[in-house]
Amino acid sequence: MYELEKSNLQRCSKYVIPILRPSYVKGFMTTYLQPEVSERILSEESKSVTAAAQVFLDQVCLLDALGWYQALLDALEAEDYKGLCEALKGWDFQTLESTKLHRVLLDRIEPRFTKLIKPRDLLLHLGDCLRKRECEEILAIENLKGPIAAAERLTDCLKRSDKQNWFKLLKSALYSCELTEALQLLEPDTGGEKRLREEEERGGGGGGGGEKSRGGEKKMREYQRELAEPVFQGKNTVICAPTGCGKTVVALAICEQHLKVKGKGAKVVFMATKVDVFNQQYKLFQEHFQEKDPDIRIDGLCGNQGDQLSMKVVMENNDIIVLTPQILVNAMAQGEVPSLSCFSLLILDECHNTTGKHPYNIIMTSYLDAKLSTEQNGQHLPQIVGLTASVGIGSFKNQSEAENNICQLCASLDSRIISTIHTNTDELQSYVHTPDKEFFLVQKRHIDPFIRIIHDIMAKIEGLAKTWIVDVQKKCRVLQLKDQEEESRVCRALYNYTEHLRKYNDALIINEDARTKDALEYLSSFIQQVKNAGHDETERQLTAYFDGQQGVLRGLSSGGQKENPKLDMLQYILEEQYRQNDETKSVLFVRTRALADALKSWMEESDSLKFLKPGVLIGRGRKSSQLTGSGMTLNSKKGVLDSFKSFDNQSKILIATSVADEGIDIPQCNLVLMYEYVGNVVKMVQVRGRGRAQGSKCILVSDKKDRIDKEKHNMEKEKIVERAIRNLQDTPTEMLRKVFQRGDKVCRDMVKMVPERPRTEGSYQLLCSKCKKHSCYTDDIRVLQDSHHIVLDPTLFSRARTEPHPKPKGFMGLVKTRKLFCHCGLDWGIVASYLSIQNLPVLKIESFVVKNCVTEQQRYYRKWRDVTFSMKTFELTDITCRKRGWFILSNQCLCMWAWPLIEHI
Repeated sequence: MYELEKSNLQRCSKYVIPILRPSYVKGFMTTYLQPEVSERILSEESKSVTAAAQVFLDQVCLLDALGWYQALLDALEAEDYKGLCEALKGWDFQTLESTKLHRVLLDRIEPRFTKLIKPRDLLLHLGDCLRKRECEEILAIENLKGPIAAAERLTDCLKRSDKQNWFKLLKSALYSCELTEALQLLEPDTGGEKRLREEEERGGGGGGGGEKSRGGEKKMREYQRELAEPVFQGKNTVICAPTGCGKTVVALAICEQHLKVKGKGAKVVFMATKVDVFNQQYKLFQEHFQEKDPDIRIDGLCGNQGDQLSMKVVMENNDIIVLTPQILVNAMAQGEVPSLSCFSLLILDECHNTTGKHPYNIIMTSYLDAKLSTEQNGQHLPQIVGLTASVGIGSFKNQSEAENNICQLCASLDSRIISTIHTNTDELQSYVHTPDKEFFLVQKRHIDPFIRIIHDIMAKIEGLAKTWIVDVQKKCRVLQLKDQEEESRVCRALYNYTEHLRKYNDALIINEDARTKDALEYLSSFIQQVKNAGHDETERQLTAYFDGQQGVLRGLSSGGQKENPKLDMLQYILEEQYRQNDETKSVLFVRTRALADALKSWMEESDSLKFLKPGVLIGRGRKSSQLTGSGMTLNSKKGVLDSFKSFDNQSKILIATSVADEGIDIPQCNLVLMYEYVGNVVKMVQVRGRGRAQGSKCILVSDKKDRIDKEKHNMEKEKIVERAIRNLQDTPTEMLRKVFQRGDKVCRDMVKMVPERPRTEGSYQLLCSKCKKHSCYTDDIRVLQDSHHIVLDPTLFSRARTEPHPKPKGFMGLVKTRKLFCHCGLDWGIVASYLSIQNLPVLKIESFVVKNCVTEQQRYYRKWRDVTFSMKTFELTDITCRKRGWFILSNQCLCMWAWPLIEHI
């Protein structure tokens, strides 16, 4: 049915796709397309209108519903696509074809054209070739992001116009607005149209400047070219430029140029520090090169993606690899990447992290050791490029100390060049707006009975012990008594005491920054979880303390006390900002996940703020976290961000923890609120950079003067860093004098020469750190892939319980299937499968106390690498019939027929 129409649509798609914006015919989509298909098209449109139009057309050509083609024509006519509608009715596209050269011309001159026009003035004269909704969107963008962003949207709308006279109307509008220089770019006597016609006849693409914007391809601005210039010259470079200026576009251009110059010898790695940022950047790379050169092979790997191809396979079959850095560290440790000489270019996003034990520093240490080694044998190391918004790392008091820190970072990245923007600062400022900084010092609550009551409960539990809670919890794990049952009871009681004290302390923090009601809800949720878990006598006593005061606390939380002054100030700021500009988009930074949830509830319950429809953006959280607000999946983060970024005002404010201050793209923001949220210079620059719209504000709200003073001090230190960078750029010899590479290598070599402390032989027992019950013996532990510690004693399951794993994913052959808990409720680790072997318990050492079976001495370790006893490496031959029971191979008992398989492996 409708085969002729479908065939003609596909044949004429080159006319439809450059014009149609699918969201404008959303009503047709919701009627004739599946909801998930419509959502995918709209999501695609937020990244590339052209790509979304292609998907839309492909899906339409699959329709069989009666009347769909006439409905499509009606939808186009209703949305003022009269030119396109007439062309589709008669299958005559000559009128649209006649405007093609004008579109190409506007596309070519767009980078300069958008800097010369005034969108708000032009809209008064372009009503006949633009839709009303397009005009409204352009004005909204100008309010949020400034005139150049609005000019880019206006130009895109003109290129997508199906009106025959749009080019004539545009020139008339430019003349009326006295925009002479922009008008000259469109005049035929410049030879522009003739040159374009000749190129079209030759089938040329317009050169290699990258200005033609197709789908996901990114175009460079002049200040971005300035940043990339030292890299184009083949030099190792640290690129330092403001958040929001498009450093990823610079990275794309660097990769593109590198692949052209190196040819078949090119192998590029781009690294992002966080999984969220990895997904974002990987997608940008795919979109850009899909349009620029589909033959360029791109793949990506990050730690949460499950079982993947080996790094060696990915490396051999791709030109560009997007990674989280730990993937490369692991591949190097396992020998899949024998040397960094396998690559020709490494790009490190957020390169200021190249310090300490960060994966970036591990990678660069390997690089520097190879560079300074006499055994390099002429192998060529890759070019290094670092991207960052600030190089103000470490602590420093003056410019000299700041220069030392910067030089240390550059030495770690093997770079003697810091690339910043000097020549094209005016263009930078037209795209990137630095928010005005404001400070609000708020008075604290004078009387707060909630605090007194909570303190009383804490005193009854173990005394007011906020400063030594962690120490007590560590010590109680290794408490030893003659009576083992008594030892188990006491240790479990101490564990419960300190856990309750932690939660009460958390509640005090929530009460300080939010409402008493929110702090009480946090406590109530924790107490209810304790009760649901089948609590013992000690836990019944502890929950009774809370139950005894719950009525009074409920009264306080229902309005019996004065509201938090900080919330009053926050409410005033938000109400005033949105009164002045109802299109405001805000990001509110807070310190904890629990506080993010509390402020979301507060806004949703406030009559004057609920219109904000707040979203919450937090990290993935610890595996052991159990309370609400413990973490977000990648899909839920994407949903929150999509809602915030949308133009239909689904969400006007984003409440975020530190997960949002680095790397994640949040462009539509003109108000940044820091709610008791202060860090170092790098964090300040990152957080402030979330406010990218013209006229943005960055406001710190605090009731602590020293916190505000610290932020002001950060602002001064930022100026010190800028002066330090300029001095190092002006005096290259000073940079060379302060490079520490050889001295650092000498120190590393000396450390390597110190013999590693041998691990002791002998038998040890693992005891649950909460209840002190026996778990297993170290004789039954095997180490897989140098990181996973597997227990080969199947009777372990009689001392533990399991639950289905909420995220049954895998990595490098190991797939986690279930969670493993002690009967007391403590998280012991996971149950996993490896290759075809099922039901392998994998333990985390932080959940256990290690007892020497001979001396009975007990010790606690937070990391497996810290243990002092030896363990055997996992071998497939370990999967045998053991004296304590059977292990399972492919869900069947291991029997004689399995032996040939094992022996063969």
